[in-house]
Amino acid sequence: MRPLLYLICILTDFAAFIVIFAVSRGLAEQQVPHWYLGVVGAGLSFTAGIASLSGGWLAHRFDGRKVFVTGAALLVASILGCMAGPASRLYVPAYLLLGVGLGLIYPPMIGWLNRGDDVHANRRRVSQTLILFCVAWNFGMMCGQLTAGSLFSLGPHWTFGAALVIATVNVIIATAVAGTVSSHAPTGDAAPPPPPREAALATGFKRLSWIANLGGTFGGSLIVHLLPGLAVAIGIAPDDHGRLLGSWRAAVIATYLLLHFAGFWHFRFRFSVASQLLGVVGLLITASATSETTLFAGLVLLGQLVGFNYFSGLYYSTLGSSNENRSFAAGIHEATLATGMALGTIVGGTLGTVINQRAPYLFAAAVLTLLIGMQGVAWWRWIRPLRQDVSVPAPGAGATSHAPVASVPVMSESEIV
Repeated sequence: MRPLLYLICILTDFAAFIVIFAVSRGLAEQQVPHWYLGVVGAGLSFTAGIASLSGGWLAHRFDGRKVFVTGAALLVASILGCMAGPASRLYVPAYLLLGVGLGLIYPPMIGWLNRGDDVHANRRRVSQTLILFCVAWNFGMMCGQLTAGSLFSLGPHWTFGAALVIATVNVIIATAVAGTVSSHAPTGDAAPPPPPREAALATGFKRLSWIANLGGTFGGSLIVHLLPGLAVAIGIAPDDHGRLLGSWRAAVIATYLLLHFAGFWHFRFRFSVASQLLGVVGLLITASATSETTLFAGLVLLGQLVGFNYFSGLYYSTLGSSNENRSFAAGIHEATLATGMALGTIVGGTLGTVINQRAPYLFAAAVLTLLIGMQGVAWWRWIRPLRQDVSVPAPGAGATSHAPVASVPVMSESEIV
């Protein structure tokens, strides 16, 4: 089942980001106000956030299979509505429906990916599952952006038509996969509970990751929804714009691979802070970009932050949640990402209209800096008191059994920061 779930990840974001590129670039070329781009982008993120929370809860309490297939079907409905064009009253509502579809697909899917696994006994397996999942949907996103950039100049029917074909195939595969999943608990059979103090540490880092998600996607949302305005102002052609976004996703994927193969960052708060500070630098470079080269540098630095936040957040959400609650935890994880996206696009769009097109990136750098400070306070209150009590394996190592807590070496303060 997992290979097909990874394929669905690819197809879902392939279709979705063709639509996102086509709508945002199309509105930008029509010279709509910057605040309007922000409102439309925020609406998409807002609907995705609400749907993620709802989808996680519904998959946890009821039948995740129906939630999953409904989300895939809504992608098709969204694309059909967008094909009517900007003059249609259905255009923006149909675009927002895309967020609902995405929000309903991912929480049950993430729960199925780790179905029945004892995540604390085999962390390497958790990381392997997550890296394949993250690479899959980012590969789909990158393909969508590159495809949309290539087809955009041929006209909207070519662009949306390609998305429709991909989304239709996705519904067929999603329906087939859902038919193989048990109607019982969507996250599978219960696994042995983790050691209590280890679970407390994972839960603390899970909550820290939710705060980090807000700042990372606040800045990342500007790239997805508002960068078209800056790209048009700088004079970057649609195909070059698509390649820049593809390079951004490549940086994200490279970060996933680094985090998977190197465990130095596990339960080390300082590495999260370092990644976020690099993201601040990336936003500042993007704000001052006057060419494709400088814009590329800014996007790469911001891309590594998006990659770090997503992978580490999903890793800690998996370790810090019981088997039966994993779909709901995934929903919260996705909802915090969507909330940051919504706030970033609506505030950024307003600043871009009132001040200029570079102001949103400067403001996002300030917001990210503020949230780093908030995470420092939260770490001091939630995690520092556990440093002498929590036992975890050495960085990068995967436990093979639940050894007694007292028999595992205690981490020092420098190791857990």
